Amino acid sequence: MSIPLRNTANRYGLISQLFHWLVVGLILFQYVWAWRIDNAEGFRLRLELVTQHKTIGMVVLGLAVLRLVWRLFNKPPPLPAGMARWEVLSAKAGHALLYGLIFALPLSGWLYSSAAGLGDFWWGPVSFPSLVESSEVLEDRFGLLHQILGVSLAVVAGVHLVAALRHHFFLKDTVLKRMLPIWPKNDP
Repeated sequence: MSIPLRNTANRYGLISQLFHWLVVGLILFQYVWAWRIDNAEGFRLRLELVTQHKTIGMVVLGLAVLRLVWRLFNKPPPLPAGMARWEVLSAKAGHALLYGLIFALPLSGWLYSSAAGLGDFWWGPVSFPSLVESSEVLEDRFGLLHQILGVSLAVVAGVHLVAALRHHFFLKDTVLKRMLPIWPKNDP
């Protein structure tokens, strides 16, 4: 069974799924890369890893913008009927937090890098301007903010995952399945 490009009343379409899973994969990659940076020995290796981390962060930011634009013109499927009000409110708040953090984390990294005087460089000739003047005080503040946002995103994403698994294994509805590229033939 082929997956439609656009969202339907029963499931997310291929474009929404691609945005979702690309962003998930890149964010997981970023956590691994941050760990590698923290454990890297030698200035050159550390600088190379930081540059790669910043590059992927800017890709995540770009995908987040495209994903939000796609979502504005392509409504997600409705939540299952019969969900309790607290569940609906939690789902909406959780998604809003996820979107906010997916934007805030790379922006805080960009600010952190700008304050450190490092600039943000992408592969090839593309570079991003500094958002603030170089400042040790700002570097410390934006560095701490970036760490706090990183931990916050991990926590909120973890809750999101647990909620999706709860829907699948305990509530036995299609909330998780509708975001997966594999869809059993007997499901709507």
